[in-house]
Amino acid sequence: MLTHLIRLIPPAHRNSLYTYSALSVLSVVLRAAGCLLLVPLLGALFSATPTHALPWLAVLTAVTIGGWIVDTALARIGYRIGFALLNDSQHQVADRLTHIPLSWFTAERTAMARQAISSGGPDLVGFIANLLTPMIGAVLLPAAITIGLFFISWKLGVAALITLPLLLGTLLASIRIVRTADEADTKAHSALTERILEFARTQAALRASRRVNPARSQAGQAVATARGATMRLLLFQIPGQLLFSIVSQIALILLAGTATVLAVRGEIGAPEAVALMVIVVRFLEPFTVLAGLGGAVENSRGVFERLNTIITTDAADQPGDAVASAHTPAPRIEFRNVTFRYDSTSEHVLNDINFILEPGSTTAIVGPSGSGKSTILALIAGLQQPESGQILIDGTDVATLDTASRRALVSMVFQHPYLFDGPIRDNVLVGHPTAADQEARGAMALARVDEIIERLPDAEQSRVGEAGTALSGGERQRVSIARALIKPAPVLLIDEATSALDTENETAITDAINNDPRPRTKIMIAHRLNAIRNADHVLFIDNGHIIEQGSITQLSSLAGRFSEFWRQQESTTGWRITTNAN
Repeated sequence: MLTHLIRLIPPAHRNSLYTYSALSVLSVVLRAAGCLLLVPLLGALFSATPTHALPWLAVLTAVTIGGWIVDTALARIGYRIGFALLNDSQHQVADRLTHIPLSWFTAERTAMARQAISSGGPDLVGFIANLLTPMIGAVLLPAAITIGLFFISWKLGVAALITLPLLLGTLLASIRIVRTADEADTKAHSALTERILEFARTQAALRASRRVNPARSQAGQAVATARGATMRLLLFQIPGQLLFSIVSQIALILLAGTATVLAVRGEIGAPEAVALMVIVVRFLEPFTVLAGLGGAVENSRGVFERLNTIITTDAADQPGDAVASAHTPAPRIEFRNVTFRYDSTSEHVLNDINFILEPGSTTAIVGPSGSGKSTILALIAGLQQPESGQILIDGTDVATLDTASRRALVSMVFQHPYLFDGPIRDNVLVGHPTAADQEARGAMALARVDEIIERLPDAEQSRVGEAGTALSGGERQRVSIARALIKPAPVLLIDEATSALDTENETAITDAINNDPRPRTKIMIAHRLNAIRNADHVLFIDNGHIIEQGSITQLSSLAGRFSEFWRQQESTTGWRITTNAN
């Protein structure tokens, strides 16, 4: 855990960590000295000349004041390191998440990332400021007291030396017993959080299907699993607590018994024996503190592991340093022997794909579901990287482009757009944050978002709600189109933007794409005839292969797969619902 901590601390604050460590050791030495000074102090106080205790009292006072000063400095440095760690770790996680492969984002890992950003930072500050100092003190103070006891009585020092590894070993064993159950409990509660959010978001669908009984839902199952994991955690804690309690009592008897025997034999006086009894209690106290911190330490260990897992996850790829050419607004795109699969254990999604898209052309990708259409767009957008082959933009391999050039090349419209909880205007400006007011209004007018804002009370400042829930599906897609069109990218990708829309919204979105004044190379996935009528080029994909490609006229005359698709689409446009007069 400490290795993860050191790795996460910003380099500019590493020197502060060394200072923190040195002050922690000094604090332990001063506290141990304060305990051990009780022996000569009480010995002098109950001697024939009690005034001899005054110098020892002065030393004890100085040591105590020194300890307060050191502890205050420790707290300040701890908070400074903690807040630096908070700021830097959250930025590291956020930055890494933008480079991790999309296949990494399973439900469990998404929950882990959410926890790492939302609660991980405060936990880090709390660990540095409130846990690390007590931990260091609890581990080192008994050792320091043991060393001091050798100067008072080597026999008592040996007794302390025997109990020290026993207590530490028992404490570590009890923590290890709980660790597995604690990890299971953490995973169960992460899954519970996801299921509860899902249960809340899907209430409309659940109520419509009359599945509103929480106990019988997946959320109810997650609650039961989390409850079981918590019960197991509590049960696993009992053996460790009992074992540690027994060993602590044995250590107390051994140390107190040794001090008593020494006093009975006359090797130490009664006042020294009383002081040693106090020291014995102080010797055992840190182990009790450590036992009490066990749960918090395990929680912090989980935080460090989650952060380390995200930060050390390999990026999707390593960007190059080439800069995209700005000479051609609408670039030429070429796939050269491109093969792709999502991971080494899955089947290939694309197999040896080859095609060329001319500058400024509009290409429609058509084919059955699961054939690899969306994967082609993801590869062009840089969301995925090919297993083999090249993707060329104006003759430049996109793998050699720097990050800024890659992101500037492409604007994309997704089938299921996500809007952020904020004003409509802000959601449009996500595509181009520095766009002028005229550009924003032009993009909204092109996508007919202006028709939406005209009927809203706050116009373009109207909030769309979480994930855009205040708008209809078609309205969300219009905002998404405006967001894509405002971005000055030379490549526009449209992933089935009209597949689930009514005729009015489909027409609005199709017109926006066709009337876009900016020179772009456009690639769209579509299943409807109206969306692809104006396409210059068509790729028919099936099972990861290009079955046919060419213009609509060429493919329609071949009597092949696209011709069949075109015929089916033409026939459905004539469907009408009529009533039987009889």
